Amino acid sequence: MGLTLGLGATGLMAQSEPQKPTYEHKLYEADGNYYLQRSMPVYLKFSVTPDGKNYPLRSKQHPEDADPMYLDAEGIHYIRHKWAVDPNTGKPVSPQREATMEIYADGLPPRTTLRFENAPRYVRGGTTFFGKNLSFVLTARDAVSGVAETQYAVDGGYTQYSGDVGVNSEGAKTLFYYSADNVGNVEDTRQSNFTVDLTPPTSSHSIEGIVHNSNILAPSTKFKLSTEDNLSGVRVTRYSFDAGSDRNFKGSISMSGLQDGEHTLYYYATDNVDNTADKKTFKFYLDRIPPVADASIVGDRYDGNVTYVSARTKFNISATDNKAGVKNIYYRINEGELNTFSGNFNLPDQYGRYSIKYDANDNVDNLSANKYLNVFLDNRAPQTRINYGKPQFFDRDTLFINKDTKITLPRSDQGSGIKKTEYSIDGGAWQDYSEFTIPGEGFHTIKFRSTDNVNNVEKEKESEVFVDNTPPEIFVNFSIKPIGERRGMKVYPNYVRMYVGATDKHTGTEIIKYSINDGPMTLYSSPQTLDASERNIFQKNKKYSVKVVAKDKLGNTAEKTFEFLVGPDEE
Repeated sequence: MGLTLGLGATGLMAQSEPQKPTYEHKLYEADGNYYLQRSMPVYLKFSVTPDGKNYPLRSKQHPEDADPMYLDAEGIHYIRHKWAVDPNTGKPVSPQREATMEIYADGLPPRTTLRFENAPRYVRGGTTFFGKNLSFVLTARDAVSGVAETQYAVDGGYTQYSGDVGVNSEGAKTLFYYSADNVGNVEDTRQSNFTVDLTPPTSSHSIEGIVHNSNILAPSTKFKLSTEDNLSGVRVTRYSFDAGSDRNFKGSISMSGLQDGEHTLYYYATDNVDNTADKKTFKFYLDRIPPVADASIVGDRYDGNVTYVSARTKFNISATDNKAGVKNIYYRINEGELNTFSGNFNLPDQYGRYSIKYDANDNVDNLSANKYLNVFLDNRAPQTRINYGKPQFFDRDTLFINKDTKITLPRSDQGSGIKKTEYSIDGGAWQDYSEFTIPGEGFHTIKFRSTDNVNNVEKEKESEVFVDNTPPEIFVNFSIKPIGERRGMKVYPNYVRMYVGATDKHTGTEIIKYSINDGPMTLYSSPQTLDASERNIFQKNKKYSVKVVAKDKLGNTAEKTFEFLVGPDEE
């Protein structure tokens, strides 16, 4: 059964040899054999009875060689006489043989060999390292008297060896060992220097590149692994992502092949004697998705064949990101200077087309694709005119119309188009425009304006007009006074002359027509037109009905009928 050494404090320096036990030279008997440490003296004695007196044997020729005697070589020695005698007959044994008595001389110590088992082994720079489960086996051999014991010492005093020994403490070791035989020969101490490494390497990771909030990484970011081992040194460092297979670390770890989302980095190291660390983990989010940016128009806007905006219109750009969050939003106007969006902005106050290019990056520098917002800036107000229909008459810096005159407001816009046109009469409320008239007589002030589809408002314009709804006043004069009256009508002689006229307060009379006794209407052009004496129009004893129609220059029409009699006062 093996012995395990559970030792205390680990040292980095090997120990010196502890004190050895002492051994005396001695005689060892086993299996009827006598083993003598070779340097011991041998005293030979004999007796004539089994338990009788012992008599020393001496050599007369060389007394110094026999009392005591020393054995001259290793191994078996014989004490003999020439011929063996049969104790029963007292005669030499036939066939003849020598009578021998064996004694063994042993002057050489045992030889012990060392074998390490059960642990990985690594040699570097003359130092031998062992890993876990190390044990050693000591095997001793002795040629003559046999091995009496084997002693060893590791991290302490000598202990008698009884079987394979485990070494489970870490550090630099010196194993001392030797064996002694049964007659006191002691082997010179042997030693083996080695280091036991029971501790796996320690690893850590670092992040090279862009990282946000400690665990949100950019596609360009890389991992670096650092590993240290205090004894045998690192043999290999390995890593994997998620459920993937392990790979050897060779300098840096890229994000190639990883999809957007949550991942786990696993890594560990193994030293040169197979101590393997527990896997370390680092959970992170690989953010491969750029932000989504959108631009919006705040304020005046009209979508026609293009999108129109005004100089007052502002633009907002917003962006959202799936994980790391938006870092910056960028825009440029018509390929101009790159700007960082910080709040709503306006376009330059110049009429024309604009293209706003914009994008955004997140906190791990994923950059969105360029987007464009194309608009037309309309900063020009519409133009509105006023048109007066017929009838109309202009005189004395004054335009005259009547209640039937149609008023229109033609307007135009070069950009977004007309949204509405309004007008106001004499300071009244603004009204949405459609063709209109002014019924009330007198001077009037018309204000008007137009607004385009992006709310550019035209500066108010103003027009003055006089509305004349009053027709001319018709009057008739006779060249003489009536000579009488009959049936309620005045009577004139047949040579009477009749004069027709009309006056108009504002625009003047344009035309006068008359009809006698339902005859055709005739243009009145001069006072002689109704001169009865010259034209013999009026006859005696006849009733006349004269219808007079007068129009002013606006077509305002007055009509008046006069009835009278021509003839003597009495029949």
